[in-house]
Amino acid sequence: MAAPPPVSIGLPVYNGEAYLAQTLADWRNQLFADFELVVCDNASTDATADLLAEAARVDARIIVHRNTENVGGLANANLAFTRSRGARYVLSAYDDRHSPDFLASLMPALDADDGAVVAYGRKTLIGPDDVPFAWRPDARVYADAKGVTYSYDNGLDREMPASRLDRFRAVLRSNDINATMHGLFRRDALERAGHHYIHGSDRLIVAHTALLGRFAFVDAPLFGYRIHAASTFHLTRAEWMAREAGRADAGSALDGLHTLRRYVAATSNADLQLTEYLAALVAVGVYAMRPHVLKNVFLPGPHNFWGWTRWQGQAPPTPRPSVRDSAPSSEWAWLSDTRI
Repeated sequence: MAAPPPVSIGLPVYNGEAYLAQTLADWRNQLFADFELVVCDNASTDATADLLAEAARVDARIIVHRNTENVGGLANANLAFTRSRGARYVLSAYDDRHSPDFLASLMPALDADDGAVVAYGRKTLIGPDDVPFAWRPDARVYADAKGVTYSYDNGLDREMPASRLDRFRAVLRSNDINATMHGLFRRDALERAGHHYIHGSDRLIVAHTALLGRFAFVDAPLFGYRIHAASTFHLTRAEWMAREAGRADAGSALDGLHTLRRYVAATSNADLQLTEYLAALVAVGVYAMRPHVLKNVFLPGPHNFWGWTRWQGQAPPTPRPSVRDSAPSSEWAWLSDTRI
């Protein structure tokens, strides 16, 4: 077997024909070209398998695994990681976009700091047509072409604290960890942080790695996070469970307690000083004791496990047309470039 490449990209997908070709083109167009793209097709029933077969035929860097049955989106994401070999790893969604210099920008940033566990750049929200959402600075919201707003104002795509405890707290307080979760990780950090298993495990993984090392932020427009009708943002909890968890009892109070246990375990698995460890436990306790979390666990609604049809912060946003839009910057022009 050939030596592992410097970078592995894991791409779990199920019925992704609408956007998969663009995502594959983005990876094949990378200026840093020494990578493997490990795609796990979760028994898709649309044209996904055909798209992947053709991509693998023309590009040997693309390695396709097809599950014989749908194992759930989270388990499929874990398979993409375990089937990869690189010492650095990127988790790619089938519908997001990546600039041609995504890897070329993040590789040196990560390698320049032996204490960094992940490198990532700026993101913007994009719609089905690749048009960047406008940022409304006065209201601190993004707005799509129809004026519908999305609150992602407290994201991690910025310089993060040098203190690992402050970095851990920042992850817990953030309302958007997507730029970091889809950044370039050191493999050993992800192996220590664990796998995806239930809603919220993305944040748990990022929070755990925040205790393991520094975050290298590259102030460049590298990542387009797509929102469309089938995005997690617009799913009810029942729809999310069916697609991602693959089991009917996902999101139960027992899962909530299991998540809390894993946060506590993360603080124990980070070689913290005693005072840091105790402070991290307090931060976990504050995070777990938020009023809406307690309500969700002990007073569940009749249609879901958490008291809302949509989880906190995910109610359908409403237009706010009175606030002046800031025009999308030309620095995102690469979003329209799908050449291969």
